Amino acid sequence: MTVLPVPPLELPRPRRVAHRLKLTEDRIKALPTPCRATYTYDTLVPHLAVRVSPGGTKCFVVVKKINGRPQRITLGRFPGLRLDGARNAAMTIAGEIATGKDPIDARRAARIRHTTLEQVWADYLPFARARLRSSKQREHLWSTYIAPKLGKVPLPEITRSSVQRLIDEIGSTKPVQANRVHALISVLLAHAMRTDRIERNVASGIERFPETARSRILHTDELAPLLAAIKAEGQPWADLFQLLLYTGARRSAVAGMRWIDVDLDHAVWTIPASASKNKSPIAVPLTQPAQQLLERRLEIRAGEPWVFPSHVGNGPVVGLAKAWRRTLQRAEIADFRIHDVRRTVGTALARSGASPHMIAIGLGHRSINSAKAYVRLAGEDARQALDDAVGSLTSWGNGGV
Repeated sequence: MTVLPVPPLELPRPRRVAHRLKLTEDRIKALPTPCRATYTYDTLVPHLAVRVSPGGTKCFVVVKKINGRPQRITLGRFPGLRLDGARNAAMTIAGEIATGKDPIDARRAARIRHTTLEQVWADYLPFARARLRSSKQREHLWSTYIAPKLGKVPLPEITRSSVQRLIDEIGSTKPVQANRVHALISVLLAHAMRTDRIERNVASGIERFPETARSRILHTDELAPLLAAIKAEGQPWADLFQLLLYTGARRSAVAGMRWIDVDLDHAVWTIPASASKNKSPIAVPLTQPAQQLLERRLEIRAGEPWVFPSHVGNGPVVGLAKAWRRTLQRAEIADFRIHDVRRTVGTALARSGASPHMIAIGLGHRSINSAKAYVRLAGEDARQALDDAVGSLTSWGNGGV
């Protein structure tokens, strides 16, 4: 005989407890603290209730249907709001609803009228810090460009023309920075839309400045002066900047390198997910010069977890930008950023005939498409060399030497 399974017994969910009582302030004070929120309705003003939370907080609430749907409108906490004031407010709201008005929409509109972009930023910032690696950059953009001009402006007063004026003002000298500012304003207004503070994003449709992908790499005649300037900078910068050249890794990853992530026996450095751009661990093969440098630093290690420990505090070294500027001035090299070292290494790999797949492995890229840019740069170098060769042949054919 087949025994059918017995379905589990489903108990009905307990409903919020509601009582009716002729409210007085003494009776409100005497309301007990419940396990679940309770509503005690006033018999004199039937749509007025006192809500008592499990934490013991007591609030006056108006419970009425608006456009056919029951709504709860919180008036204020007791005893900050007295019973007489709550009854008057409840009767006023009931009268507005009876005439077809929606007090909830009116309150939302009033709140929006007084909400500034600064308040939206304060609401958005915890999200950015928790999920975005670029939060520091966004904080800089906010404090430097947006807050002084639009921070105190209420949302309804921010117009497309006011945003465009700010972007044009910044873009007159810093077009790329202007685009980043525009993107952040758009993100903030989109956040305001998601939280029902505004109905449209006025930053959409703003004219942006054209951007050209940066292609600066280290020229052959610049390599020797740069290496000499790096060695003259002293420690820890000399080793740190050399390791950038030996690995092609990002500055933040090299500066935050930990000994626990370095495997010298197998010549592999694993960048943890917390330090990688794509939020996943990256295995970077160590070249022989990189191995030798790390072995030398390991011999003088004083028990710190960091390969490049800070002289102040317990964290990794900071201040790369200043040391890099000094190094470039010593080498007499202009317009060469720290990230350009990574591009130079990738281009050198492409020149050596490495495939995009091998470049992706060598530089720790998650996507092969990212590595194709270095192949493109190497192709542009080859095209320039071909142009020079054709130019010399043309000169020779016209009677030149």
